Amino acid sequence: MAIQRFNPDTVYKPNRGIYTQVIKAGGTQVHVAGIVPWTTECELVGKDDMAAQVGQVLANIENALAAAGAERSDVVRITTYTTNIDSYIAEGAPVLIKFFGNAKPVSTTVEVSRLVHPDWLVEIEATAVIDG
Repeated sequence: MAIQRFNPDTVYKPNRGIYTQVIKAGGTQVHVAGIVPWTTECELVGKDDMAAQVGQVLANIENALAAAGAERSDVVRITTYTTNIDSYIAEGAPVLIKFFGNAKPVSTTVEVSRLVHPDWLVEIEATAVIDG
């Protein structure tokens, strides 16, 4: 199985190079690392604004998927980590629901005490399946 690892120019670079943003495996699976609300210049989007952070995370995921030849409708699974589940359900989940439309992936959401950066409210990882 051929495995490609890459960090697309359309997504911020992993801090200290400790992980890979996107892995394409066997030409059909795309694994996107936990994505956070940063611009490509590693600037925070939406301090204290769950909806804005979820929107930026999803835009970053879409860019990461595109770099691997996938799109949002190819996503089959997401895992969401949030520091405030109530805020995520009220403000972030509606953004996510609109983003995926009728092609909703299976999903797990977990509340955590903190993410790596103290201003991040949400981090989402995704798995997509594409043809060849």
